[in-house]
Amino acid sequence: MNRLIVLLAVPMPEERRRIALERISPLAEVLVRSDLSDAELARRAPEIDVLVTGGFPRDIPADVWPRMTRLRLLQTLAAGVDHLPYDRIPAQVTIASNAGAHRIAIAEHSTALLLAAAKNVVRHTEAIRAGRFLQDLMGRSVRGKTLGVVGLGGIGGEAARLAVGLGMRVVGINRHGASDAPVAWCGTMADLDRLLGESDVVLLSIPLTRHTLGLIGARELGRMKPDAILVNIARGKLIRERDLYEHLKANPSFVAALDVWWQYPKGDGRPFTEPFHELPNVVMTPHVAWAVPEQSARSLGAALENVARFLRGEPPRNVVDREEYAFEGA
Repeated sequence: MNRLIVLLAVPMPEERRRIALERISPLAEVLVRSDLSDAELARRAPEIDVLVTGGFPRDIPADVWPRMTRLRLLQTLAAGVDHLPYDRIPAQVTIASNAGAHRIAIAEHSTALLLAAAKNVVRHTEAIRAGRFLQDLMGRSVRGKTLGVVGLGGIGGEAARLAVGLGMRVVGINRHGASDAPVAWCGTMADLDRLLGESDVVLLSIPLTRHTLGLIGARELGRMKPDAILVNIARGKLIRERDLYEHLKANPSFVAALDVWWQYPKGDGRPFTEPFHELPNVVMTPHVAWAVPEQSARSLGAALENVARFLRGEPPRNVVDREEYAFEGA
């Protein structure tokens, strides 16, 4: 019987390569995309059983996908899978996300955004840089306040634990209506309005699917407290951009703290079409919640563990339902 083959179509510096060979070589042959020319990749494509990828279309040339006739598992390094080229991935391939692998870094960043918004960190920094010393600009205490987590999974659960450590009350919703996170209550998506009305801070940590696209619009923002904080570390398109801008403009006590965006400039440029940069009640970071030195090893390790399960004949975790990502117009 031919040995199974795993293709790693992700950046593979020395340390990552060492980890991959230790984990996978006893179970399968390992190919690294950067070691192969396009012609060599096309030649080996019919032999590949497992593909580990960042999930972006650029990772694999379009003409190679039809040649991967033996492919059975596509494992992403990313937790979010809305950017995968579903139209190219053969129907027989099981797709697995890397859900939970980024929970520590992203939950920490969400807490940083929450506190920066509550304590006016950005506004104070900008004022001091401009030579103003605004001691009359009051912050907010988060102790005793309620954090509502929309998407109480790995990241949301970790954020809940950090919030409890700050003395916050936490509520949450997810698809199943159950969680082992330390929450006062956990409901389903049908409880979104209840969560929005109760919460002083709302954290979005839910995948972008055809069901959650535009989840937060003018109606939902209107259900929130006038001085609430909205933190988004999931996907920009969960929120309707124009609605958020208008809500922030009309409600100066409302704060948005955003790490994810509606568009992504290459290098210079702004990641939005509405002029959020003109508003004082926005805290912004450039989709870097995941970006800590430890994350590379964590992400690869989690992805390879799922690949190893598959190679051992065990069912992989975090299997993706393609129907969830059948966006209209895609």
